[in-house]
Amino acid sequence: MSATTFGQKGVEAVRNKDYAAAISLLDKALESSDSPAWLLARAQAHQQLKNLDAALHDTELAYHTAAERGSGNSRKLMIEAQYRRAVIYFRLGRYADSDCCAKWSMLLAEGRPAREDDGVEKNVDQDGNYTVTYVDGIADKKGQPGGGAAAGGLLGMASANTAPKTGFETEWNKAYAWRSQALGKLKDLPADHPGRKVTVVKIPPKPIKKKAEAKKPDPEVADSSDEDEPVKVAKPAPPAPGSVPDEKLKLRADFYQSNQTMTVSLFAKDAKKDMLRVEFSEDKVILGPLPREAAPYVEAGDREAMSTIVLGGKIVPKGSRWSVTPRKIELVMQKAAPGVKWGRWGEEVIGGSTTAPAAAEPVTTPAPMAAATAPAGKENNNASTSAKPAVGNSAGAPAYPTSSKTGPKDWDKLDEADDDDDKQDVNFFFKQLYKGATPEQQRAMMKSFIESNGTALSTDWNDVGSRKVETMPPEGVEAKKWDK
Repeated sequence: MSATTFGQKGVEAVRNKDYAAAISLLDKALESSDSPAWLLARAQAHQQLKNLDAALHDTELAYHTAAERGSGNSRKLMIEAQYRRAVIYFRLGRYADSDCCAKWSMLLAEGRPAREDDGVEKNVDQDGNYTVTYVDGIADKKGQPGGGAAAGGLLGMASANTAPKTGFETEWNKAYAWRSQALGKLKDLPADHPGRKVTVVKIPPKPIKKKAEAKKPDPEVADSSDEDEPVKVAKPAPPAPGSVPDEKLKLRADFYQSNQTMTVSLFAKDAKKDMLRVEFSEDKVILGPLPREAAPYVEAGDREAMSTIVLGGKIVPKGSRWSVTPRKIELVMQKAAPGVKWGRWGEEVIGGSTTAPAAAEPVTTPAPMAAATAPAGKENNNASTSAKPAVGNSAGAPAYPTSSKTGPKDWDKLDEADDDDDKQDVNFFFKQLYKGATPEQQRAMMKSFIESNGTALSTDWNDVGSRKVETMPPEGVEAKKWDK
């Protein structure tokens, strides 16, 4: 397999939480490329397996590689690298370092220069202890990109000063929420605890890329009949046709649908357009010959070279079309019943047989938005999530509707061992803030929130207890009174 294939499979393994397999695949991918995305994926796998030194090495190398490439995606990867540093330092018990890295992630998301001397690491006292407090971290929203009251929820309450959108609002929110965990730990540490010391710098020294041990060459098989003859190397015979399991032969597929069409992308590298044959019928598509990485020896007449796509609904063959690029085959099929959302795109059956299993009937209720409109390149499940009943957790806590891959969430619990995006939601962070506040602080929060119509939030009862909190909409937003 190519480095790209190893990398894609490694990233997918991280997504599926198969961390040991992910590291093995990404090791192979990174032998020929310093892709920062692959480095960050391997860092996450090492982190989950508690290989924290290796995780930190990959994260810092990813930061430098992304900065040196200077591509359109570089800033996003640098933001992610600083956030990943924050998570790793938290796991190491270095909470001051964790907060510094989270703050740097926020500054990058705000569009600030990567090499700016922002002085974050200089917030220390004469003993070298970090002086930023939990309250300081909560109030640190001056440079928040976009959002404001229009963002909804508690995030919009105290956002009187918001910067223009940068496209990294989600990354900013995630780093901002992470600071609550780092500073929350920090406030309970003894004064002489090493976790209070700042030992990091904004731009870490670039680590040396670790080289994999070179494999010894396979022993050569020589012909002893004549020492002057060149050495002959034994070559393994290719596997016989039909010996590769169907699951390994199947192509990676992605799909999205509209009211009129179902589009399926089959990722086949270097498919030959002049040789490819695609036959649309009412409920299936037969195509081939297909290049398969698991069986590169296949020829046009082999069973492995052909596939039958058994569709999840009916199509109009004459209104369907296909196209080929160097990396994928795209099928754009006109639905026989416009407006009906398919519950699944279908399945691939190896071979060009017309006796493939019958296609499932299309669902008559609208499929979830994620399944209906997910763009090509994003992961989708074949089965519609609308068919899955909501389930609660074992403790009987409420389970709310969610599109998370991990299923329904219990928002009353905070799992510090996992930095899942759902648990980094800023509204969830404010809920935790209220939950951990004193009764007096809770009264102040409720009073300021209600009286200001959701535009202000204060935890200081001495400030808001004796006055009415005025409505303070963000700049550019006008507060209106509604007649009953």
